[in-house]
Amino acid sequence: MSDFTSEFWSWFIIAIAGGGIIWLFYLLRGTSKADTEEGVPTGHVWDEDLEELNNPLPRWWLYMFYFTIFFAIGYLILYPGMGTYKGLLGWTEVGEYEAEVAAADAEFGPLFAQFEQTPVAELAADPAAMKAGERLFVNYCAVCHGSDARGASGFPNLRDNDWLYGGAPEQIEASIMNGRNGVMPAWEAPLGGAEGVNQAATYV
Repeated sequence: MSDFTSEFWSWFIIAIAGGGIIWLFYLLRGTSKADTEEGVPTGHVWDEDLEELNNPLPRWWLYMFYFTIFFAIGYLILYPGMGTYKGLLGWTEVGEYEAEVAAADAEFGPLFAQFEQTPVAELAADPAAMKAGERLFVNYCAVCHGSDARGASGFPNLRDNDWLYGGAPEQIEASIMNGRNGVMPAWEAPLGGAEGVNQAATYV
């Protein structure tokens, strides 16, 4: 489905992109003078003796400009960039994201699956689960609660016995999954679901 609300914008982009490439091609063709002798005076003189000579760009430099034009044409054929045209490869950012998620699930899914149904009390005695929970905490929680869990300025200390919403494993999981009305957002989705919450709660 197109993100454009009107076909006008699709054709507008096509006209700008395509017209720009065509204009650049003819600009290069019109300004490159292969039959001009190098070093011929142009007739422009400054300060009585400072004379401008006609020294065209080296041919390799000119060919490099042509290469960029042909590269742009090839890119716009293979990838989306011309209005609603999807490109021959059918590439999309969403598709790339889904492929990366699938690869991550295949790599880390078995690791999380073994912890998903395990109670927090048992996970607390599992070194592998504690290591995974520590990494999740450092990546997602340490910004507010500090890398040592003592709490950044204005955020709760998680290492004392003063629990604002309860320190039982179930209550800690609820805080991580749903967030709190203060300043803590819900973390169930960013942590990867129930298993990530379970591991982070175990570490806390």
